[in-house]
Amino acid sequence: MDQLIDHVTRIVHNYSDQDPLTLAEVVDGDRVHIKVTAIAPIPELMPRLVADALTQLRAALEHTLYAEVEHLLQRRLTDQEARSIEMPACTEPARFDTWLAHGRRSRLAPLAVGAVLAERIRALQPFQRRDFDDHPLRLLAEHTNLAKHRTPAVAATRLGAVYPDRQHPDLTVALPLKRNPQPGHSLRLQPGDILASSPRNTRTELSIVPPVCLQRPHTGVWNIAVKELGCLEDWIRTTAIPILITGSRQSTPIPPQLDITTGHSDLRRALLSAGAMPAAERGALSIQATQARRDLPGILSMPPVSADRETIKAWVSSLDDARVVGTVARIALVNPDPRALLHYLGELCAEAHAYKSRVWDESGEQTGSA
Repeated sequence: MDQLIDHVTRIVHNYSDQDPLTLAEVVDGDRVHIKVTAIAPIPELMPRLVADALTQLRAALEHTLYAEVEHLLQRRLTDQEARSIEMPACTEPARFDTWLAHGRRSRLAPLAVGAVLAERIRALQPFQRRDFDDHPLRLLAEHTNLAKHRTPAVAATRLGAVYPDRQHPDLTVALPLKRNPQPGHSLRLQPGDILASSPRNTRTELSIVPPVCLQRPHTGVWNIAVKELGCLEDWIRTTAIPILITGSRQSTPIPPQLDITTGHSDLRRALLSAGAMPAAERGALSIQATQARRDLPGILSMPPVSADRETIKAWVSSLDDARVVGTVARIALVNPDPRALLHYLGELCAEAHAYKSRVWDESGEQTGSA
């Protein structure tokens, strides 16, 4: 699952990094409009990989349920019994009771009414929440039913936000940025849309957020694709599977980042050294780091620091994503205090020049030894 989601995040990152929107300034009387003239098509592989990831997430849940039933029975299921094992996603208690009462299923002791496993499954049902349409199990069932029977995941480039670098009272934007956007907080994008409008004699830099989104089949709501996958993966790994097995989520979380391209003779031991950051979080960090690597050379080459831009670029490229993002965050934190800001920027420049000197020394040693 993690590797599939990681693949999706890299495709989305590459797509977004190439500026999928083509824009033009259109003069209209005393105003200038920023208009969309073209939208780059989303790679066909992306929605198919999303559908694969969703199917794998559902499979992980149902495989866990199957294994738990066999564990409690202390025997293998017959072919007919096996076909009755599935994870329901009921929006009403009565429908769950009907699911339990199904012929062969009702004769399996772990799934009998009142049995421990049956009650654990009940606790995970969408009807346990008032907003059952947004319950992770309902989302997973709806997404995978669509992908299995009709089409890959429905994906599109939407408008997430437009916000100016400097505010202007006569500037209007199509969709302002929200700090904590909810699912559905996006607008349909198509050529001809006006994203911003300002007086003709005013020039303001704009940041435009065009996220790649998935449509939820049962509600029509659009949500950011990587965020949707990340939320579902987290719920299955940290809530659903632990509850099915132990009855509680208060256990050591299953690490998400296990390399499954190689075999492991001791899977439990391998899990102990697996990475703890899910693919969706790594993808978000990578996107932030890409922007930070663009920003830092400009920040540090401006007066009064005036560092050499190429030196800064080389140093920044040597840093991992977390360090780059953390550095920009620290700059923003100390920015209100000019003395603290100048001191920190000086430290960064010193580190960049030390890195350059170290690289030159190593290069000289290699040249000499050759």
